[in-house]
Amino acid sequence: MIEFPTIDGHFWLERGGKKVDIEFKDYDFIKRVHNCDDGMVYKEADFNTQLIMIKIFEKCLYSMEKDIEAFKTFSKSMGISPMMGCCFQNSMMAYEDGDLIKFGSMGWNKKNNGGVWWEFGGEDWKGVKAFLK
Repeated sequence: MIEFPTIDGHFWLERGGKKVDIEFKDYDFIKRVHNCDDGMVYKEADFNTQLIMIKIFEKCLYSMEKDIEAFKTFSKSMGISPMMGCCFQNSMMAYEDGDLIKFGSMGWNKKNNGGVWWEFGGEDWKGVKAFLK
């Protein structure tokens, strides 16, 4: 089995033009500390970076001898719920036919200066190496 790499980036889904992601209650503390508004902000990585990161994580999933549907079934049978820090696995649990898997940066708008606090990734992050820890 290949282990999922440690990254500073974020996976989410797009379904019918809308983002599918979980704004965990624990994020409230982070938003308070950094004086941020509710509502997640996303910035997709460039096409090649997304393609490579998605393929790396899919390879890890497949090394567990699981495709997306098998992973969803396994997760449900084991009572596994979405967890912070597991955005790829969370996306796979929510995946439906036709969804697009996206990768890049995620954060929240700051209340006072209009900037963004990037909790995962960053404004000008480019290339796979930027997202790997």
